[in-house]
Amino acid sequence: MNDEISVQELSEILEKNPNTVLIDVREQAEFDEVNIGGMLIPLSEFQSRWQEIPQDEPVYIYCRSGRRSRTALEFLKKQGYGNGFNVGGGILAWLNEVNPDGR
Repeated sequence: MNDEISVQELSEILEKNPNTVLIDVREQAEFDEVNIGGMLIPLSEFQSRWQEIPQDEPVYIYCRSGRRSRTALEFLKKQGYGNGFNVGGGILAWLNEVNPDGR
């Protein structure tokens, strides 16, 4: 199963379902600067807060470039999550390819 999606695919998913579970694993200052919504669970807190993430629906994880979100997704997989997706390119790709204004 391919567990990485593009920012264009995420944009389409969010358009169809604004309540999609979206997790940002960047730090608070990064989130405050620009974000596309979702729940903020910084990677530095991820191992102690991962239980906050719903297990019964798809979860889309993003960060600045896709590296931290990949780490978070791999951790979730080890906890038994089978419905997680890494947003390739992260917020940088979102700003470049979907919406330069952030949201």
